[in-house]
Amino acid sequence: MKKITLLISMLLLCLFKANAQEPKFVSKEPTNRNVLIEELTGRTCGYCPSGQKIVNDIIKNNPGRVFTINIHSQSSLSPTSYPNLNTLKGADIAKAFSDGSLPQAVVNRSTEKAVGLYTTADRWAPMTNEQLQQAAECNIAGQVEINKETRLAKITVEVYYTADSKVDLNYLTVVMLQDSIMGFQNGAIDNPEQVVGDQYCHMHVYRNTITEKWGDEISPTTAGTLITKTFKYTIPESIGDPNGVEVDLDNVHFLAFVTEQQGVSPMKSFPILNVCKLQDK
Repeated sequence: MKKITLLISMLLLCLFKANAQEPKFVSKEPTNRNVLIEELTGRTCGYCPSGQKIVNDIIKNNPGRVFTINIHSQSSLSPTSYPNLNTLKGADIAKAFSDGSLPQAVVNRSTEKAVGLYTTADRWAPMTNEQLQQAAECNIAGQVEINKETRLAKITVEVYYTADSKVDLNYLTVVMLQDSIMGFQNGAIDNPEQVVGDQYCHMHVYRNTITEKWGDEISPTTAGTLITKTFKYTIPESIGDPNGVEVDLDNVHFLAFVTEQQGVSPMKSFPILNVCKLQDK
């Protein structure tokens, strides 16, 4: 009788463990990579709206598969007048990938440097299509719950490996973006969909990284592994100094992505294995 009871207990324990490993958000089915386009941009850059229009068109042509971040880094092309969209962490990302000219973009961090809009004939779309056709080592999904009274965001991210990563240690990054920031933009007429009256509607603007700047370490990175990470982040009322921008809770969203490895000089994580927009609860 004791043996039967012990056997039943062991079976129940195994069943509990199996159920505990089942993901809540992320798919376990092999997929191709989604794509993150990090566009380095500026408010007084006359060609930057053309770049944003190209990225918007790429997103429209690949619904649910392509995401973008507009990164402003203080310079003559990205001033601190209102709305000051610059951030120190955004400047670090730009420094790691850019040669200083704008607009430029990094597609899944698959190139050593960002690719300029006009340096080579419209490479952003072909680079995106190439990435979309590659098998992803992992899937990523999750959810964000924001308490509007306390401004506390509770973030859950799941990563499921459908294949082995090339390295034993990968990096998970979560970033907060903001849409619908109204303000001046040189060359706005080249992207008319974002022109509202005499102002430009800035979209997908980088606001902060919730994890470590270049991502939190995650492992193991072998097929069949489910990794679940939770974060708490109090969303500030404004970002930027001077002339900061109010952080409108109705216009923020969060992206999560996994990068394969981390470099040393300059410090950056690359390439991106997969990316998603986190669901709102």
